[in-house]
Amino acid sequence: MFLSLLAIGIFGLFTSTIFAAMVVAGAWHHLRNKDEVATQIRFSPPLSLLKPVHGSEPGLEGNLATFFEQDYPEYELLFCARSGQDAGLEIARRVAARYPKVRAQFFTTGEPKYINAKVHSLEVMTAAAAHDLLVISDSDVRVSPNYLYAVALPFADEKVGAMTCLYRGVAAERGLWARLEAIGMSVEMTAGVLVANMLEGMQFVLGPTMAVRRDCVEKMGGMGVMGDFCADDYIVGNEVF
Repeated sequence: MFLSLLAIGIFGLFTSTIFAAMVVAGAWHHLRNKDEVATQIRFSPPLSLLKPVHGSEPGLEGNLATFFEQDYPEYELLFCARSGQDAGLEIARRVAARYPKVRAQFFTTGEPKYINAKVHSLEVMTAAAAHDLLVISDSDVRVSPNYLYAVALPFADEKVGAMTCLYRGVAAERGLWARLEAIGMSVEMTAGVLVANMLEGMQFVLGPTMAVRRDCVEKMGGMGVMGDFCADDYIVGNEVF
């Protein structure tokens, strides 16, 4: 028994060491490409930001405010919930009132027609969006003022149909489990993405930021094709790429 457990432990150590080396290589691959992109000029086409909301959550008001404070020439924000009385939608309206120069629209879906209720909201907002570059972002995301420039830059290449970006987990509620989840989001998720990107290129996007051209959405059959899947970020990225 002891030798069996020792063999399993050694095997686990061996495989985890190989994966750790792959993560280091993936990080180098990512940073090298990032440096090449950073040398390009700023690219700032008009953008439509789609923000599905559902109820209140810790830090929601502060999170949403960062999207109104973008250092970017032209963009709009669209919010959608099931009900006009949704707490998250009410918070979004309150935040929008503090930034009258930023165009904001608010929508409701009623009872969702898809298993993934978020997809119904995306469908409604896409139909109302004024611009052809759509940036989908979760309600629990907080960004820096140059976020939209970073999102828009890859689309300077007309061959790019969608983009995503890495993110860092932060424990909004300072308990142990929240901290552990934040560490997992920052380390485990990022490590997997870096290795996948190095081995096969990005065949998916990440939910906190999914940016896509409208014509790509239309070619894949509209937002509704994601309605029966929980992993909408994987579907939209895989369909485009």
